This record gives sequence, structure tokens and C-alpha cells, in this order.
Amino acid sequence: MWLVLLALMVSLPATGATAVEGDEPASEAVDGAAKRSAAAATIDQIIETPLSVRKSREQAQRAVNELSRDIQDLKQSVVVLNKDLRVLEEDLLFPANTRLSVFLSLNVGEFFRLEGVELKVDGETVTSYLYSDREREALAKGGMHRLHLGNLSAGEHTLSAFFIGAGPNGREYKRGSTLRFTKGQGPKYVELSVADSEARQQPEFAVREW
Repeated sequence: MWLVLLALMVSLPATGATAVEGDEPASEAVDGAAKRSAAAATIDQIIETPLSVRKSREQAQRAVNELSRDIQDLKQSVVVLNKDLRVLEEDLLFPANTRLSVFLSLNVGEFFRLEGVELKVDGETVTSYLYSDREREALAKGGMHRLHLGNLSAGEHTLSAFFIGAGPNGREYKRGSTLRFTKGQGPKYVELSVADSEARQQPEFAVREW
């Protein structure tokens, strides 16, 4: 019997130790849950207030405004660069000493509606152009159209312009005008002018030098 009691007394501490060891994982789980809860509480506290939202929007708007200004500046630089390149190209392709420029002006509305122009230099067609409604409106407001830009040697030359459109009462109208001129050293400018004549009740066409 003493042997049985002794065996029971020896076995009891082992059982208790097992129970204590089993409590350790449960304690770690509790600590982990507490940490997660604390982190969640901290995140919940990090929210955007109306003031922070307004500041964020103001910063975003300033960034957009600065970007818009940069884009406009870039566009303006591109326009200036294209203009400079066009001038440089013209100087290379059409040197001043051989350049011929022909412009067209329009001051009509009652007796003539311009539709197109054919331009000949020394009997050879150099330009044929048809005008749109928007182009006619721009010309009627005082604009000028550079109809032709080319090279021409010094000496005697003939320029002929043929105007096509609708005359009085809407009838088809075609008229021509010729200019004989001398091309010297330096650029030459010629204007084709179309205007209503109140006295003659019909359009007048002229070709003149500048």
C-alpha cells in the first residue's frame, strides 16, 4: 500500500507541470490579440480632418495650375520655334535676291463672289487655289492671302491672274489681269486686288507692284 501512495505522490507534480506548460500558448495568444487591437485603434485615429482635406485639395490645385502654365509656356515656345524655322526655311529655299511673293486682297460682297484664282508667271501656271467660305470672310475683313512664294531671276517678266467666281445676278464670272514688270536684285512683291465698283456696278480686278 505504501508503494501505491508513493507512486501517486510522484505522479502528481508531473500532471501539474503539464498544466502549467499548457497555459503558456494561451498567454501568447492573448498578448497578440491585445497588440492587434491597439494597432487597429491607432489606425482608426489616423483620419483626414476637413482641414487636411482642404490642404490636400489646395496642393493638388496648385500642382495642376503650375502644370497648366508649363504647358502653355511650352506651346508658346513651340509656336515661336515653328515661326523661326519657317522663316529660316524660306530664307534657304527662297533667297531675298530671287524671291517673288504674290498676295491677294478682297474687297467685294455685292458684285462678285470669289471662288478661285489661277496664277501664271511667264506663261507657266505656278498656283491654282480655291477659297472656302471662312477664307473669304477673313479676306473681306481686311486680311491678305499669300498666294504664291517662289524664285524668279532678274529681268523682264509677265504675271497673269485669272479670277473665277459668281458675278452680278449670280452668273458665272471669269476675268483675267496681266502685269509686266522688271525683277531687279532683291525681293519682289505683287498684289492681286479684287474690289466692287459702285460706279460701274461690277467687280474690278487689278495686279500691281509694291
